[in-house]
Amino acid sequence: MKDFIAELHDIGKLVHDDVKNQVKDKIKDKVKGKVDAKAWKGHVFVDFPFSEFGFEISKDPSPSWWGQYHHYKLNKVSIDEIDINEWNQLSIPEEYIQDVFLLKLADHLASSISRVVEKVLDSNDVLKNNGVLKLWNKKPQKNWAAFNDINDLKVLFDEIQNCDSGDDFLEKYRKNLLLTPEDKSFPRNVTTLYTHVELVGKIYRVLKKYSTLICDENGLISIKFDEKELKTVNEAERGNKSWEAKIVKCWIKFPHSFVRLRDINLLRKRDELLKKVKERYNDEILFSTSDFLTLFVPKSINLKEIFKDFLDWGFYVEVIEIIANLGKLDSILDRKIFKARKQEKKNENQKAEISNNTKVYKKYFQQILPDKIMPICDICQQNYVIEKRDENKEDIKEWVCEKCKSIRKYGEPFREYGEIWDKEGVKVCWFKFSLDQKKLENWLQKAFNDYIRDYPDYVKEFVESELEKIENELQSRNEELRKVLEKKDELKKKVKKSNDENERRMIGLEINKQRVLRKEIQEKIDELENNKKNLKTKLVINFDYKDFQENFRPLALQMDFINDYKELLKEFWEKFGDENDIKRPISDYNELGVFKFTPELLRKVIDSYIDLFDKYFPDCIGDQTCPISFSLSISNIKYPIREHWRYFESEDKSFINIQYYPVFEEKYAKKEVEEIKTKLINSNVSQSYLYNLIQMSESLKALKSDVYVMIKILENRDKYKEPYELYVQGINPSKFLNLYRILKGAKDNE
Repeated sequence: MKDFIAELHDIGKLVHDDVKNQVKDKIKDKVKGKVDAKAWKGHVFVDFPFSEFGFEISKDPSPSWWGQYHHYKLNKVSIDEIDINEWNQLSIPEEYIQDVFLLKLADHLASSISRVVEKVLDSNDVLKNNGVLKLWNKKPQKNWAAFNDINDLKVLFDEIQNCDSGDDFLEKYRKNLLLTPEDKSFPRNVTTLYTHVELVGKIYRVLKKYSTLICDENGLISIKFDEKELKTVNEAERGNKSWEAKIVKCWIKFPHSFVRLRDINLLRKRDELLKKVKERYNDEILFSTSDFLTLFVPKSINLKEIFKDFLDWGFYVEVIEIIANLGKLDSILDRKIFKARKQEKKNENQKAEISNNTKVYKKYFQQILPDKIMPICDICQQNYVIEKRDENKEDIKEWVCEKCKSIRKYGEPFREYGEIWDKEGVKVCWFKFSLDQKKLENWLQKAFNDYIRDYPDYVKEFVESELEKIENELQSRNEELRKVLEKKDELKKKVKKSNDENERRMIGLEINKQRVLRKEIQEKIDELENNKKNLKTKLVINFDYKDFQENFRPLALQMDFINDYKELLKEFWEKFGDENDIKRPISDYNELGVFKFTPELLRKVIDSYIDLFDKYFPDCIGDQTCPISFSLSISNIKYPIREHWRYFESEDKSFINIQYYPVFEEKYAKKEVEEIKTKLINSNVSQSYLYNLIQMSESLKALKSDVYVMIKILENRDKYKEPYELYVQGINPSKFLNLYRILKGAKDNE
């Protein structure tokens, strides 16, 4: 027997809107009003006239067909309000009632989590045929529909009937799902259908995993979840007996210090543990990165049990736990609650309204520390230790616990580092990509605020462009009409002059042709005038900016952003697949890399990162507010790996962060790097002049001031204008000189 696949419930949203008009036209042409067939209006196929189009539904329909009832109304009453014991009127088999019931809840909950706001504009279909609008990549998304004509519907129906799993559906239609907005109305058109159906599938299966269909002695059924039995969707979402669940934001961290290169295998262990958790709680994990995940679980679930293996291996987990009934639960309740707590004295009513049956906790999970005074591990600083003599240096002893010792036994992360590069005594550049979840939430909030603020102007520009097209077409049509009328008048005069009966008959036929043509042109003109009138009404947009801003829900956008971030990382490593001097120490960990330092390879690495960032995040400004950062640490190969990692884990990162030990540390915005590359790296500015500035800066380093360098730049602004232009733009001389020295290979006083 096939499974009920919740992800298929919104497959109708992949159908182009023009197909609906084709369906209506075909019914109109075929039945001529004699057959009471319903045209397809929504995105579900409950009332679709299959037989009118020659489509046959299998006599053994897939359970997934019943997912099409998730928006159904019985006598104009939503099934949310109807006791499931009365759903037999919908012909839903009893064995699938629980599935449809849970799908309804999952769809509502995924919408509350994924849709950016709860309300939409009542009249806003101006841009409804467009694809998704990503806040970080606003280029128009075209060709989003998977089904573009009536014949394609057969493929869609076959998919509902024969699809094997939600994962298969997500993979097969990945491109279309990622280009299609979950809701085409402003301002919900910024989240993808892919994320919505993925969330619905996960939440449905979590509810199914922890719920039971109960049948009493009278044959009446109810559904039990977390010890609460209910019979309507509305009861499950609100009221005293409503079902409760929690959304949990989790940051996975570790206190370990990487003493040896082999100690970075801890990152490999973290990945293994995360995979193990995913195997057991794949649906409960809504999304994850290497060090962060978001969970949806019943209220009764013990979170510490989920992270038990992490804690056993010395990791600790920072948690924000949001508990609410299914009707209230969403991804920003923590923000609302924390804000309400701050305003408690000023606004008691707001706190009561938000906090009723809703709780938010901050928690820290870690392993129990030793209760005795004993030597602890040099690496994890937590566990009792065994004495270990270093294999290569007999005079050095290390205190390493059994867990950290077993991590070292994974071996060297890559052979070349210790066996070849180390013997060569080369400089190396370690680098790390980072995605800050808190910065991401803040950035998405600001980007959304900017979007809704600028939307009226965007609509105005769009409408004015469309009006110009209509005016041009009206002008053309009116000219056609004028010619038709002129020709008709000429024919009338001609028929009056003619005495030949056959000629008069032929002219009469031509006059009738012109009448028909005139009617067709006039109908088109009337349609254009009506479109023009309707478009002008779209120029008036009134909405509560503050309400939209305060009810923004970033979780789905986080998921979409992370998907693009992972694609960036994947493509970055594909670019360096044949490069021998750049390595990924942990094969499955795309955020960390190291290469044999040369200015040429450093330029290639930085250029690749910027190019890919521009490809995936063109509308995200690369500065200190950017959620993505790229950090590079350059040193002699003997420099301890823990110091590289310490630099990577430091807070307050910018777009690009560079440590060149022991010469400098600098932070760069994307625009700064691009300006420095244009004016210094890729220009013909005098190298000797720039090297002199670098030497002057080095000699004055103890003063911690660039004032003398600035004076030198000002004195030579006519002869060497590029450094002066950078200085005028507000870029500190130390920034552009330090970037120049590593990208051009200036010698350092180390």
